Amino acid sequence: MIALRARRVLAGGEERHCWWVTIDRGEIIEIGPNPPASALACELGDVDLIPGLVDLHSDCLEQKAHPRPTTDLPLEAALLDLDAELVAHGITSHFLCVCLEDDAVKYRSMDRGREIVHHVARLRPTLRADHFVHLRVDVTGSSHTVARELSDSGMVGLLSYMDHTPGQGQYSDEADWRKYYTSVVGLGDDELDARLAMKRAGQSQADEARAEVARIARWLGASLASHDDDSPAAVRRAVRLGASISEFPVNLEAALTAQAAGLDVVMGAPNARRGRSHLANLSAREALEAGCLDALASDYHPPSLLAAAYLLADDKSCSWGEALSLVTANPARAAMLNDRGRIEPGLRADLVAVARRGDCPVVVQTWVGGQAMLGVQLSARAA
Repeated sequence: MIALRARRVLAGGEERHCWWVTIDRGEIIEIGPNPPASALACELGDVDLIPGLVDLHSDCLEQKAHPRPTTDLPLEAALLDLDAELVAHGITSHFLCVCLEDDAVKYRSMDRGREIVHHVARLRPTLRADHFVHLRVDVTGSSHTVARELSDSGMVGLLSYMDHTPGQGQYSDEADWRKYYTSVVGLGDDELDARLAMKRAGQSQADEARAEVARIARWLGASLASHDDDSPAAVRRAVRLGASISEFPVNLEAALTAQAAGLDVVMGAPNARRGRSHLANLSAREALEAGCLDALASDYHPPSLLAAAYLLADDKSCSWGEALSLVTANPARAAMLNDRGRIEPGLRADLVAVARRGDCPVVVQTWVGGQAMLGVQLSARAA
């Protein structure tokens, strides 16, 4: 039994000073101003003790596997590298995006999706963070059939449907879509034309594909997310399908409609950190100011999850507790992970000790299920 004391503790959603958090056998068993007499007391010093971060949308494994366009590294090594980065930045529960698209680049193919899920399932017991798969399903092709196959893996904790056909959603302008696939993916005009024709042809079966993704989510008992809602009509469709999350709505009207309908609105942490979307869509800060932001996700940059929360608190966009709920309690609730996301007795001992280096929050130690994951020695004494 270990009791941890920090200068500031986010306990039960409230900011507490110099409180103790006692953990035993992977669980939080007591919180308060005094530790149990039988506990081994550990003084963390001038740090914050917060719940472990819950990341609902992490789309950066391929950055680890392909740090340069001409460099391919083993997928297993990339996953281990990402896992180390996650706990170093306080992420204890991680939803790894696996994208299924018929016309995708080779790193988002059906076979690649199967390969990723296989490695996550095989390595999960040895990984430091608690990993789940977020299955992202393109609705303009046949990928929903593979989604059904992968749902038997036991790894899928969240599903979302997406449609990246230009003219709606994330790419309202075809020129932006062409610019992305030219500059980032490296496709030529002929390849772009063929890809666009395939996506537009697949529009006729998109509704049935969405319905199938929703059926899979219900069968698994997993949360369903709509992706890139761009209108109240898109949100209403999500509600009819049983979605509980609207991730990355592209404008304020869609975000407000989602919030009013009871959906959790999830935006990107890099967006919140920078103050704007990389595609000139809705700013996470604008959504927060309008009262329709429920959670942040790392999207493509895990370090931004903690950094964005502290930055929002520092610039008085919201309180410290409210900012941290965007990356802890709220995403845990959205994913139906009721055993984590808060520092309360009876919950998992997923904890993070955070120090400040200038204006930047820096993780000193991360505990996942009560186990310290970083090689840092902390002083302890009998209580």
